[in-house]
Amino acid sequence: MIQPTELQTARDTLQRAIFSGVRRVQFTDRSVEYNSVDDMRKALADLDMQIAKAAGAVPSSFSLATHSRE
Repeated sequence: MIQPTELQTARDTLQRAIFSGVRRVQFTDRSVEYNSVDDMRKALADLDMQIAKAAGAVPSSFSLATHSRE
């Protein structure tokens, strides 16, 4: 299992890449090239979820419903 400090380091690295406009990220022993910033943001959200789980926090979630009268 990945340690929480490793998850945080990966998150920080990914966030720096997003802010700098780079799509290729080096994580310790491997390199990942993302197709889009959206993919990077999804990966960042996944890392946030994993960090929260490792810390024992339960992330909040919600659903949004929309209705149309067409």
